[in-house]
Amino acid sequence: MSQELENRIKEALENVKVWQRVPTSVRGVFLVKAPSKDMENSIMMEINPLDKRGTPIKRRGIFLRQKSHLKSFLEVMNQESVGELLETLEQMTGNSEDDKVNSVEI
Repeated sequence: MSQELENRIKEALENVKVWQRVPTSVRGVFLVKAPSKDMENSIMMEINPLDKRGTPIKRRGIFLRQKSHLKSFLEVMNQESVGELLETLEQMTGNSEDDKVNSVEI
């Protein structure tokens, strides 16, 4: 990791409350300051894609601290059967990405 990036991360999280989400230049990727056991703060990355309005699609996304964890999640999510399962769940519940809620003009 470059020292410059490390310094920017530390600076961005310096005056942030614990569990506060800090957006990055990568859409849907946030930095989060989390408490740790030894009273030092810990830093995690949250992946939470944004909707069309620019707000996270879930209340909380996937929190990661290690690159190996990201690789493990991607391996599971890229399995064809996972997509098929979600497609079946959408059909069963009637929820799909195509369901659009229009805003009310005031």
